[in-house]
Amino acid sequence: MRMVPLLPVLLLVLQAAKPTDLRIRVPQASCSVMIDGVFSKGEWETAARVAVPPTALISFQRSAEFVYIAVQYTNSPSGIVDLYVSPGPGEIFDLHASAKLGERQLRGNAFSDWDWWNNRDWTANTSHVDSFEKHMLLPAPIREYQIKRSRFPSPVWRLRFELTAMGANNETQSIIVFPPNTTDKSTAGWLQLSLR
Repeated sequence: MRMVPLLPVLLLVLQAAKPTDLRIRVPQASCSVMIDGVFSKGEWETAARVAVPPTALISFQRSAEFVYIAVQYTNSPSGIVDLYVSPGPGEIFDLHASAKLGERQLRGNAFSDWDWWNNRDWTANTSHVDSFEKHMLLPAPIREYQIKRSRFPSPVWRLRFELTAMGANNETQSIIVFPPNTTDKSTAGWLQLSLR
């Protein structure tokens, strides 16, 4: 029986577990975007896109005043997004979009309490109630964000997504982190957006 050297196998495993840097140069939007959870004709035509199989397709574009990010769930009727933004070293914000909007910031090694409905200089579409009696929400397979560039004035942002795919009865189907193998308290391996 031939012995396989352990070191090359170990290095392969470590390389596979290590996050990789993804870089996107964000294109100029071809027209204005309405933040309504609907891809209207032409709105996202020039966007840069990243697939997150099997859960979602993420689109990016910008204007002089705003950065637009859309998450389109590909196999689920609805989804929740936690969008982590790091505009500079030591700064991490979590912008949450579901049936409500909320924001929190990493302070030291813990996130602050949620600040609900006080989303300063950003917005996203929310889920709408279908039935109060059954606690049902209407399907929301697209989350669109509009973030004022002056809120995070750096020309380079690092991003991380926690994508929660929801089923027809508002049950959680899956939670996917993108980029994979990243954490919410360190920007190592996060997606890098160039807004120049």
